[in-house]
Amino acid sequence: MTLVWAIRKKGPSDKVTHARYLFQHLEKDNAQIVIPSVVIAEYVVPLKNRKEREEVIARMGDRFLIAPFDAKDAALAAQLWSEGRKEREMQKKGARVLLKADALIIATAFGHGARIFYTDDDDCLRMATTVMEAKKLPTMPPDLLGYVREE
Repeated sequence: MTLVWAIRKKGPSDKVTHARYLFQHLEKDNAQIVIPSVVIAEYVVPLKNRKEREEVIARMGDRFLIAPFDAKDAALAAQLWSEGRKEREMQKKGARVLLKADALIIATAFGHGARIFYTDDDDCLRMATTVMEAKKLPTMPPDLLGYVREE
């Protein structure tokens, strides 16, 4: 959801503000932002057609490192998935799908050199901390206006 909040600016206003602040902060520091391909796939689902999806993916590739899920990521994803099943309430509707997505995303990010994993999801955060530094979305420091600057 962080990508949706930051780029599309859709979602709860505090989440949008925090996500936009994170991306602006990382870009200001010239940080390489790794976006797992699984996240990109989720991001383009609402787009109307294949051509539009391909155009958005190409633009994202110009701005971010889009990391593919590959064979080396598979072993870590399986481990995360297996361990995550023990720590989550698997009876909840959709729990299996969320666990799988989290495992794929974290394994891909880690496998492609991400040093810090940002999420606002507590379950995903706990899982990510088992392999890398993981943080909640940062809150914006106070300033005169109290808002992330618009571009």
